[in-house]
Amino acid sequence: MNTMKSMKVQKLWQAAIVMVLSLVMTSCSDKNDDSDTPQPEPVKFTTKQVPVSRGGSDGGSVTMRFYDDLPGVAYISAADFQKMLLPGSSMTVEKSGEGIYQLNNGKATATVNTAEETFTSADFMSFTNLMDLLSPGMANVYFDGSPYLRYSRMELSPATSTVSFDFKKYGIDLRGDEGAVYLPFATLSDLYSDLYYHVAAFNGERVYIITDNGNSEIVAADPDFTREALAKDTRTAEQAAYSYGELCFIIDHFYGMPGRSPLESGIRSNGLDATLDAIENGPEIKSLLKSPKLFDYLFGMNCLNVLLDDGGHTIASPLLLLMNSNEEYLNAMVTEQLSAALELFPKLGEDFKEWFQENRARAMISASREMQRAMTLPDGSGSYRKKGDTAFCIFDMFGITDIEGWKAYYAGTAPLSAISTEGMHKGELVVVLDALKRASEDPEVKNLVIDLTCNSGGSLDVVMAMTSLIANQSKFYSENTLTGQRQVIYYAVDRNFDGKIDAKDQEVKYDLNVAVLTSGSAFSCGNLFPSLMKDMGYLVMGERSGGGSCAVQNFCTPEGLQYQISSYRGRLTTDKWQNIDSGIEPNVSIAIGTTPDGYPDYSAFYDLDALSSSINEWYRLKN
Repeated sequence: MNTMKSMKVQKLWQAAIVMVLSLVMTSCSDKNDDSDTPQPEPVKFTTKQVPVSRGGSDGGSVTMRFYDDLPGVAYISAADFQKMLLPGSSMTVEKSGEGIYQLNNGKATATVNTAEETFTSADFMSFTNLMDLLSPGMANVYFDGSPYLRYSRMELSPATSTVSFDFKKYGIDLRGDEGAVYLPFATLSDLYSDLYYHVAAFNGERVYIITDNGNSEIVAADPDFTREALAKDTRTAEQAAYSYGELCFIIDHFYGMPGRSPLESGIRSNGLDATLDAIENGPEIKSLLKSPKLFDYLFGMNCLNVLLDDGGHTIASPLLLLMNSNEEYLNAMVTEQLSAALELFPKLGEDFKEWFQENRARAMISASREMQRAMTLPDGSGSYRKKGDTAFCIFDMFGITDIEGWKAYYAGTAPLSAISTEGMHKGELVVVLDALKRASEDPEVKNLVIDLTCNSGGSLDVVMAMTSLIANQSKFYSENTLTGQRQVIYYAVDRNFDGKIDAKDQEVKYDLNVAVLTSGSAFSCGNLFPSLMKDMGYLVMGERSGGGSCAVQNFCTPEGLQYQISSYRGRLTTDKWQNIDSGIEPNVSIAIGTTPDGYPDYSAFYDLDALSSSINEWYRLKN
């Protein structure tokens, strides 16, 4: 659930199924310590000045360090990395003991111990906060940048939590000299990764920084960057070992554990590495992940993706994301290499294909449901239908696809986007605004059904705006599985869309009986919205929603290829702190039949007379 990722999942499956089935180098050395204690010989290194692209714009350059004992593993000073990701900021580094460094970036502090290979911070979320790029002083929270929404405040319980990482366990070396501390570039990138998708990739030649949602898919924003990464089809032993260790570190600490992956219990208890040793096919997958051959490694990520499957938020395989690209060159390369890997590892390949078939079956059920809806609902245009006292709003994604249109509206250079008669913008907030306006101005209408039966998710911003418009509440509940903190995060909404958040927003009111219609396809934000609405006392109808309890977070492999996982930073809950990954049980269930061709029959979900009767009765008893 984050900025259009989950709403692209079905397209990704479909694309993937088709594919599967049919330097100026300067020699230097670390400085010696002034202590009388004999010091080991410093490890020599070379440096390389690397160009940086900030979302497609020139971002200058940065200095990478390559140690002689770890050829191919790029290191960067923590201070340089901070300045690169957050221009204008700075970090002080003080050596306070043998191998011990105190880091302070003005937001929080951290301690790095290069002897013990540890990183510790009493406020890790603040230390890695990049949200000043959006709004100075903003906390490190979930926000997609919609102009009608503003972060307000956050409640944390407990108020503070110390985070400590033991990198020795993962074979990751931290290094330093008198004035600086150095971490592998990919490790620092992963530490700073956030829910606005700020992250940096290094493909061996240059750095690409994701600056916002608009350039969050590197393969689409800069396909040459991805081509360059894939052109390096082999890795050194040191690179392969580091890459595997970094992956294990990420999954052990930053995977949100939403609740349905078969590996979760093992990872919680023993970590990914030991878990792979203990499961069927696990040793083979582990061998692939540690292979010096790039595409063996990426095929291993494909196999890992099957084991981390949580409904669509986790796409641990860069190959799957690449196959979702329309770039013919990349598609051809990935398809050829993947086919070869499937032939070399037939058992894993069969498991992989079976997994795709299951996802395809779910997609086909969703498509059948959409057809049944079109055949059952009264005639109408776009996303709004009405019969008697009940209006029906078709809402198939929580989208901010027209972010530039919203920005133009708030800048006063364009009108608010209108709803087209062809049903365009059906996943935009303007669809709900249109439905609320038409229903509230119609004297016959008492009830409004918001149909999420084919909703694949999208942006939290839209969810917060909708709960504000309907119930004057804009907050959500989540857990940070890394820090162990419970979070209630509040937002302010420009409810009258006049460009200001002020007292006039409280004048907005819609006097309607709102009901949320859900199905097993209502995923991610399509699961969060009915959770919040049910907590606030509104009617949820249909069948249990499809789950999806985590935000989505981007990461990049040390090779420069992108993947995503369910994030530790936002595992969503009810207001009673119950994980919602298993879906939201409706207040009123609707019976599901079977169509002649064997698909579930959802036609009763779109019977407006029956919906009207159920809504009126439920709200009569409630009131």
